[in-house]
Amino acid sequence: MRTIKNSLLILLVLFGFFLFQKSIFAQNTPVVKVLAYSQKENYNSKDTISIAAVLQIKENYHINTYRADDPNLIKTTITLNNNDFKILNFYYPEEKLYKFEFSSDKIKVFQGETVVGIKLISIGEVKQGDKKLSFVLNYQACDDRSCLPPEDVPFEVKFSIDDSKPSKTGKFENIFAKIDFNKPSSLESDINLTENPRTDSVTVNQDEQIVSNFMKEKGMLLGLIFIFIGGLALNLTPCIYPLIPITISYFGSQGSGTKGQRILLGIFYALGMSVTYSVLGLIAALTGNVLGSALQNPIVIVFVALVFIALGTSMFGLFEIRIPQKLAIEGNKARTGYLGSFLMGLLVGFIAAPCIGPFVLSLLIYVGTLQNPLLGFLLFFVLSMGLGLPYIFLAASSTMLAKLPRSGEWMEGVKAIFGLVLFGMAINTLEPIFPQGLFKYVFYGFIILAGLYLIFINKKGHNSKIFPKIKITLSLLAIVFSIWALIPSSGGSEVEWKVLTNLDSINISIKNSNKPVIIDFYADWCAQCKELDKYTYTDAGVVSLSTKFNTIKVDLTKKNSEITDKFNIKGLPVVSFINSKGEEIKELRVTGFLKPEEFIKKMKIALEKSK
Repeated sequence: MRTIKNSLLILLVLFGFFLFQKSIFAQNTPVVKVLAYSQKENYNSKDTISIAAVLQIKENYHINTYRADDPNLIKTTITLNNNDFKILNFYYPEEKLYKFEFSSDKIKVFQGETVVGIKLISIGEVKQGDKKLSFVLNYQACDDRSCLPPEDVPFEVKFSIDDSKPSKTGKFENIFAKIDFNKPSSLESDINLTENPRTDSVTVNQDEQIVSNFMKEKGMLLGLIFIFIGGLALNLTPCIYPLIPITISYFGSQGSGTKGQRILLGIFYALGMSVTYSVLGLIAALTGNVLGSALQNPIVIVFVALVFIALGTSMFGLFEIRIPQKLAIEGNKARTGYLGSFLMGLLVGFIAAPCIGPFVLSLLIYVGTLQNPLLGFLLFFVLSMGLGLPYIFLAASSTMLAKLPRSGEWMEGVKAIFGLVLFGMAINTLEPIFPQGLFKYVFYGFIILAGLYLIFINKKGHNSKIFPKIKITLSLLAIVFSIWALIPSSGGSEVEWKVLTNLDSINISIKNSNKPVIIDFYADWCAQCKELDKYTYTDAGVVSLSTKFNTIKVDLTKKNSEITDKFNIKGLPVVSFINSKGEEIKELRVTGFLKPEEFIKKMKIALEKSK
């Protein structure tokens, strides 16, 4: 009987040990597993090689995409370790929008099984025979409460190079059918190959996603409304301004006829403008990402900025922009009638086309990714109708244009203002190539200097009674706004942290503390950590109670095994409460975002337990 009991006890111990091992193993299981396949078993040396990387993401987790919105989030990257091949393109699937419980913002993520396409080519002459390419996936995984440190997952793919045999398709077409090889996520010009002789590291440029994000979150109908309003707003851009007098003059000459006829003339005028922009959308859809990528090129950015500068100098009289004589003659030939309005609108749309601001750039990129000519035409048609709507009202009220103030010296003052605005647009265009943190000071510094120039130096238009008052008021508002924008934000009251970087200093601070301790473990790549800083640690109640604690902040952006092992940290954020004896109150540990009221409850319990 005793032997049976002992045997059962041993079995129970072994079973318990097995469960313990299983739980430990489960904790150490990576969030993402990668399986890789080659589309063909055999390639010729000049073939483009297609690879499918299947990312199996653990349930209830997500990973950041290859173009994470927040620059502090770790983007998903795939790196090739080989000298004989280089990556041409990646083909990522459509991202999902994920919303944390504690935040109203949505971020782009991958969840579940995610299939990534990779195209490679050989560099120079490649030896015939079997090949085994090594890749490394770098990712950051999060669940709804916490984020894990970035991880590397190596994976391999095998195929053969043999010019004596025809290329042979593999057995994994069902997997490759999930990849849209018509929509590259990056172009060759966007891929940055490092100088490391053993590694080709790829970084994908992040495009502007104003329109794309809005369309995904709000849907097509609201997206079209958003684009239409954007078109209306484009009339406020400084490079559209010189077109207004042309339009006023044109419709002034068309003053005869009924009001309905004049409105119809305005509609044809707007339709003429729409042709230019709709064709632009059609080209963007047909050329895919090429147009959007070109507009992200530093050389193109500098060129556009120089165009703005040139337009600005023209406002100061360095040269005068005129419609080419031949176009003017042709325009005059067909000044009357609906066809004349259409052609005039077409001409004005052509002149206004260089006004490519961030909104239009974003729409071009979005249309390029859709690669749907019909939808591209529609989106830009809606944009252009928003742009052209004010001209319909100009046509309708053209008989009242004579009541507008007569042109005079004050118009030279207006030109000076818009010349400075164009210079500001040039600086704004150059923002992507400015060193980080410098742009704000250059841009707002320019606005302050421009305002001072208009008040104290530029005297054009001062013979007018109203214009000087308007000019000085606008200049003062611009100066005040810019100074306010340059003042560092105090951010209000917040918890005051003692930032410590190593285990020894943490232990000393805990030991010498005469009050309970709060330790906030955070990292730059931890979204929930930022939410704690933004919402919880700025709450008046939390700030008030924090003065009764020794508050320590520990940066774990870079891996520190000594600290993570000591405090048993698996993911971030983690907030530990330690009593006055130096012992952690484990039931109070925070492992994710916590609202201020809940955090205050834990703080009060920690104070009670430390008495």
